[in-house]
Amino acid sequence: MSNIFQITISPNEGLEIIYTQAMEDLNDFFQIKWVRNKPRVCVVPDRVTIDALRDQETPKWLVGWDSDNFVFVLSKSSFETDSSHPYTDEDYKMLIKHELAHAYFRVATGGRTQPKWLWEGVSIFASGQVERWKKPEAFRTFLDNSDVYTEAGYAMSLLSTKFGKEKLLQLLKGYKTFSGDFSNLFRDVYQLELNYDTFNSLIQK
Repeated sequence: MSNIFQITISPNEGLEIIYTQAMEDLNDFFQIKWVRNKPRVCVVPDRVTIDALRDQETPKWLVGWDSDNFVFVLSKSSFETDSSHPYTDEDYKMLIKHELAHAYFRVATGGRTQPKWLWEGVSIFASGQVERWKKPEAFRTFLDNSDVYTEAGYAMSLLSTKFGKEKLLQLLKGYKTFSGDFSNLFRDVYQLELNYDTFNSLIQK
């Protein structure tokens, strides 16, 4: 695989509108006013280039990721051939917003990316993708970092509905300087144990 990539500026009014709206929404969601050194979006033309950038053969479901202050998304023109996802304009907007939300997560938490269920769950919730997933009847796997896309976004949505988004932001900001077991921070913020019983009880309320 090549280690050399040619990058050019892509004047795309449609994507600029999506980017601007996503940044405004995420500024509001995370209560962060991001003005300088904002994340850049790189549109990757095809699966071959994704594999080269990531230095491995990637699954077709992977159509976006973030790295430091850069967000990478597969070009919408390649979705039909190079991804396992059907393309819609709305889903593409949410994909970009999801990856940008990861950049905000890093800022809010001081560069953390774990636990994976929190990392992905917050981005799914903040991007609106939680409405695209079938809501699980019970939580069984996400706390073990399995099937996080299926359960974690809904878990974040439930927490925000029951206790307010401010509590979720308190959790993220508190994580920035927290050095102990994350379950202890969760308990301090929500006065709840971090386990499946807790989240399943939220479904039932």
